[in-house]
Amino acid sequence: MNGKESGTNDGQNAKFLPPDMTESDPSAAPAAVPADLALTYRPADRYTFLSAGPTRLRHAWWKPLGRPRGTVVILPGRVEFIEKYATEVVGDLLDRGFAVAAFDWRGQGLSDRPLADHDKGHIDHFETYLADLRLFLDTVVAPHAPRPILALCHSMGGHLFLRSLALHGSAPFTAGVVTAPMTALTQQTMLRSVLHLTPPLRVIDECYLYGTGPFDPARYPFKGNVLTHDERRFRFTAQWFASDPRLALGGPTLGWCRQALRSMTVGSAPGVLERIDLPLLLVSAADDTLVNPASHGPVAARLRHGKLVTITGARHEVLMETDDVRARFWEAFDRLTKEVCSPS
Repeated sequence: MNGKESGTNDGQNAKFLPPDMTESDPSAAPAAVPADLALTYRPADRYTFLSAGPTRLRHAWWKPLGRPRGTVVILPGRVEFIEKYATEVVGDLLDRGFAVAAFDWRGQGLSDRPLADHDKGHIDHFETYLADLRLFLDTVVAPHAPRPILALCHSMGGHLFLRSLALHGSAPFTAGVVTAPMTALTQQTMLRSVLHLTPPLRVIDECYLYGTGPFDPARYPFKGNVLTHDERRFRFTAQWFASDPRLALGGPTLGWCRQALRSMTVGSAPGVLERIDLPLLLVSAADDTLVNPASHGPVAARLRHGKLVTITGARHEVLMETDDVRARFWEAFDRLTKEVCSPS
């Protein structure tokens, strides 16, 4: 099934899309598709924006052929954007019979940026992300998505998903999968030391973290990278940024780092994870040197219905890894969905 086919059968599937999405917003679609990625890329059936006050938050929807088995909501990590997942992962989900919704966090992808410097990865508080997510779930996903609804979250997205579950409960989700969730950073102690010496002033917090800056592919070579062993998938981000510079994002600000550490502290406080009452598959990457995989076992143990799967040979971005690593992820995903979804 190719990307064009996934958009057919509109009469049968129209009811599975929000009624306000009868037409896509052209400005919410990518400006161009990298030629090398066109064969596996699945364009969305609908691209549109959700308004969070003056801020526009982009989301996209795909419908499978036939009646959906359910819906998978993709919540990406820091720097990530809808097209990175639409390159392969969305197709994997459509082929499994799922409708798919994906969301660009505030300050990423084609959602509005909080600072004039487009490339700075910044946020005032992680609670702003949480409010955006709640708005998306309550006004777009919950009223319209085919049930059951599953979450597929990565890194920062996984952290925010766990915090949202603890704050607001499980609805509208039936289950969730979090890959390499941002529960602790390997360089966390060093980062805390740097921030302890840096006054929490707005003018300072809006500066790049030392050693980072605007996106430059030359600064992020494949050799020695912490994300994946797969060179082709490693280059997805730079290819998309070159095709549509609006997607580009550079390093985090000091303020983003400060708020990330604060949010991880809040999210791991006694009694927080224990509130979560949702079947969760926590996928830990054994070779992760960005997020500390040693933090995942204790987190899973505190969840009421958590299951930990550790994938050996995987760096941080499990879904952008080599074919054999991805196959092990999809085996675990399929076992979960077999339990919570009707047969396709």
